Amino acid sequence: MKKQFVTMSLLLSTTCLLLSACKNSSGETSITKLTPNEMNAKSKTIENMQAAYKGEVTATAKYAEYAKTAETEGYHNIALLFTAVSAAESIHATNHKAVIENSGATVPDIKPEFTVKSTKENLKEDINDEAYEATTMYPDFIKTATLAQNDLAVLSLTYAMKTEKKHKYFFEQVLGYINSNTLNSLPSTYFVCPVCGNTYTTAPRHCDFSLTDKEKFLKFD
Repeated sequence: MKKQFVTMSLLLSTTCLLLSACKNSSGETSITKLTPNEMNAKSKTIENMQAAYKGEVTATAKYAEYAKTAETEGYHNIALLFTAVSAAESIHATNHKAVIENSGATVPDIKPEFTVKSTKENLKEDINDEAYEATTMYPDFIKTATLAQNDLAVLSLTYAMKTEKKHKYFFEQVLGYINSNTLNSLPSTYFVCPVCGNTYTTAPRHCDFSLTDKEKFLKFD
């Protein structure tokens, strides 16, 4: 929590510095020329946001279907997890879409494509997918967005990256319960922050990522 306040303060300070840097001694606004790398990063960031949006829209639909399969197989609490994760991915998609729209770029029309297998197989695939997004895809996207000085993109991508790490943990935990036949240990309630998608089994007073009050959390039980 303390680190988040420090980060927010740094962002505010940076914003003030950028605003003051745009004024010359006569009070007129000056134009800062972008380097070739920064120009490439700006266009690449939009491409990355479109790709991230596609992934999150697909994940939203995929996890909703996985929930139905889990329910059919008698895994009610696993279905709850998939439903909560689907909601979180939808929030990420909405955030990414806002960044794309803010840039004036085209929001892609997505038709989700995925394969539904057994719940155990779905979980194994989910762990790999979430690991890739959390440790490779989103960190790379954030580096590019940072170079492009696109703070909104950095924020949206960071929310998603941090949440995917938690989803990976949840999926690993659930798969372990299945393998050890200890499904009675599964959580029966999940909470999702409506701002960043952060997912919990027990709601804190405020979201760890966005500081959103727990009263606004989405509850799945």
